[in-house]
Amino acid sequence: MTKPIAIIAGEPNSISSEIIFKFWKYRKKFYHKPIVIIGNAKLLELQNKKLRYQIPIKKVDLNFKKENLIGNKLPVYDVKFNQNKPFQKISNKSNKYIFECFDVALMLSKKKKILGLINCPISKEFLFKEKYQGITEYLAKKSGSKDNEVMLIYNKKLSVSPLTTHIPLSQVSTKLSKSKIIKNLKTKKNEKTKYNIYIFCFHFKLCFSN
Repeated sequence: MTKPIAIIAGEPNSISSEIIFKFWKYRKKFYHKPIVIIGNAKLLELQNKKLRYQIPIKKVDLNFKKENLIGNKLPVYDVKFNQNKPFQKISNKSNKYIFECFDVALMLSKKKKILGLINCPISKEFLFKEKYQGITEYLAKKSGSKDNEVMLIYNKKLSVSPLTTHIPLSQVSTKLSKSKIIKNLKTKKNEKTKYNIYIFCFHFKLCFSN
């Protein structure tokens, strides 16, 4: 089976569900790998109805097989979260739920059941406060790779690997050094890490076309 990409539903009261539904609606034009959503199935159903996408949703378990991820139904691994309205004001009430979604994705990555993951929008203000600068740093800590994380922005014509992430521009020059450049290159080349986490990004032109 071609390994799927896991999509973490992210902040439940953000644009996340709309991104997921639009991606699913136009997936055959742009994308061909299987995917599995990690989020709350009931809430996605409510948001699906509210946003009028009429996309059928089905639950899958962690032992999903190829046949569970193909077809017209959006496959969702259900993570518990109690919210009775499709959308509410963003707050820290969803923090535990979002972290549990990430835990599931990390577990699937460690077991090599997924090719990588996409995280939908979150509110760093409520989720991380000042504990983490961003998702990159959070995943590095959770995977035991703190201070060894490497970000790669890939394109067929040009790929860029930032040496600093999620810091004010005024601080960038103080964080650059020859040793950091060398470490960045060695980390990208080294395949014997504890386990690799690949984070993909949506092509937003795809998601918001039409």
